[in-house]
Amino acid sequence: MAPPIPMFRSLAPRFYKEFFTCRRCLRNEAQLFRTPPRRWMGMMRFAKPSQISAIGLAIRKHNAFGAIRNASIAAVPKIASAEAAAGAKPRFPNLTGKVVAYWLLGSAASVFGIIVFGGLTRLTESGLSITEWRPVTGSLPPLNADDWESEFAKYRNSPEYQVLNPNMSLDEFKSIYYMEWIHRIWGRFVGLSFVLPAAYFVARRQVSGPMAVRLAGIAGLIGFQGFLGWWMVKSGLKDDLFTPGSHPRVSQYRLTAHLAAAFVCYTAMLWNGLAILRSHRLLADPEAGSKILTTLRNPKLKVFRFSVAGIALLVFTTAMSGGLVAGLDAGLIYNEFPWMGEGLAPPKSELFSTHYSRLTDKTDLWWRNMLENPALVQLNHRILALSTFSSVMALWAYTKLSPTVKTLLPRVAHKGVHGVVAFTFVQVSLGISTLLYLVPMHLASSHQAGSLFLLTWVLVLGSRVWNPTRTARLVQMAMKARNGAAAATGPGVGSSAVKAKL
Repeated sequence: MAPPIPMFRSLAPRFYKEFFTCRRCLRNEAQLFRTPPRRWMGMMRFAKPSQISAIGLAIRKHNAFGAIRNASIAAVPKIASAEAAAGAKPRFPNLTGKVVAYWLLGSAASVFGIIVFGGLTRLTESGLSITEWRPVTGSLPPLNADDWESEFAKYRNSPEYQVLNPNMSLDEFKSIYYMEWIHRIWGRFVGLSFVLPAAYFVARRQVSGPMAVRLAGIAGLIGFQGFLGWWMVKSGLKDDLFTPGSHPRVSQYRLTAHLAAAFVCYTAMLWNGLAILRSHRLLADPEAGSKILTTLRNPKLKVFRFSVAGIALLVFTTAMSGGLVAGLDAGLIYNEFPWMGEGLAPPKSELFSTHYSRLTDKTDLWWRNMLENPALVQLNHRILALSTFSSVMALWAYTKLSPTVKTLLPRVAHKGVHGVVAFTFVQVSLGISTLLYLVPMHLASSHQAGSLFLLTWVLVLGSRVWNPTRTARLVQMAMKARNGAAAATGPGVGSSAVKAKL
C-alpha cells in the first residue's frame, strides 16, 4: 500500500510566504525600501487558478530585486566597519555636487560686479583716496569728525591732492573715500565668501579631489589679488613711481596686472561651475552623454574647438590692452574712428618716439613705446579689437558654410555661436561710442562690462564643445555599472525595472 503523505500533499492548498508574514513586517519593509506595500495574504481572497501564475511572477520579481537590495545594504556596514578598522579617512567623491557649482557661479557673479565697480572707482579717480592698507582695521570707515580729519590729512599729503585737487573740501573727499572703501570691502567679501565655503565643502568631502585642488588655487589667487590691489594703489602715492610733472596716476603695468588677476579669477570660477553642471547633465543619462562625447571627439570638430580657445585668448588679450589704455588715459586722444589723425594710424615718428626710451643705446625703444606711448597703445587696442571681431565673424561663417561642422555641432553650440556674435557687435559699438564721446563714465563702464560679457559667452560656448576626459571616464563607468546590474537581475526581469531600481 502506497504511503498516504504524497496524496495529502497534492490535495493540500499551497500558500506563499506572505501568508505567514504579519502586516507590520510588510509595512516596515515598504517604508524601508520605499516600495508599494505587499498585501497580507490573510486579508486576500483566494485567487483564481488563472491569477496564481501572475501573482507568482510578481513575487519572484520582487524577491529578485529584494535580494539585490539586501546584498547592497548588507555590504555597506561591512565596508564601513572595514574602513573604520583600518583607520581609513573618507575619500573624495568622483563627482562634485551641484551646490558647489551654483556657489562657484555666484562667486563669479560677485567678481564680475567688483570688476565693473573697480572701473567706476578708476573713472571717478577715487582709488587713491585711502592711503593705507589695513586689511582688518580698515574694514570700518571713519566714525566721527576726528577720524575724517585724520584721513583727509593723509590724503592731502598725496601727489593727487597736491596736483589735481588742492581745493577739495571734506564733503568731496568723503564721496571719493566711500567709493574706494566700498571697493575694498567688496574685495574682502569676495575672499571670505569663497574661502569659508570652500573649506567647508572640502572638509565635508562634497567635492572631487581635482576640484579641491582647484578651489585651493582660486583661494590663493584671491589673496594674491588683494596684494596686487594695494601694490597698484601704492604706485600712485609716491612721486618717484611715475614721470615727474605728469598726471598723478597708478602704474599702467600694475593696473593691468590687477585687472588680469581679476579676469583669471572670474574665468576659473565660471569655468569650473559650468564644468560641474555639464558633468551632471552627461551623467544623468550615460547613454545619451556617451553619444554626445563621441560626437565631440570627432576629429572634424578639432578646428572648431581650437578656434573657440583662440578667440577666448584674443578677447582676454584685448581686455588687457584696454587696461593699458585706461592706465595711460589713451582714450582721450584721437577721438575718431576709423581714422587716427590724417590716416588709419599716426606717423611712425609718433608711434616710436625716442621720448619714451630710457637707455642710451635705444634698445628699449620698441617695447616701451608699445606699453607706455598712449598713441601706440590705443592703436594696438584698435587692432586687437578688430582682430577679435574678424575672428568671431569667421567662426560664425565656418559654422554656416561647413556642412560637416553644421551637422556635427550640437544645437546648444550653434546657439552659443550666435550669442558670441551678438555680444561682439555690442562690444564694438560700445568701444567706438566711448572713443567718439571722449570716454564718458557710463559708456566707459559699459564697455568694460561688455568685455566681461563677451568673455563669459565665449567660455559658455567652450564648455559646450569641450570634451572632458575625466567626465568621459565617469560616463563609461556608469554605463558599465548599469549594464552589470541589469545582467545580475536575470533575463526574467525587465530592463526598465532595473533602471528604476538603480
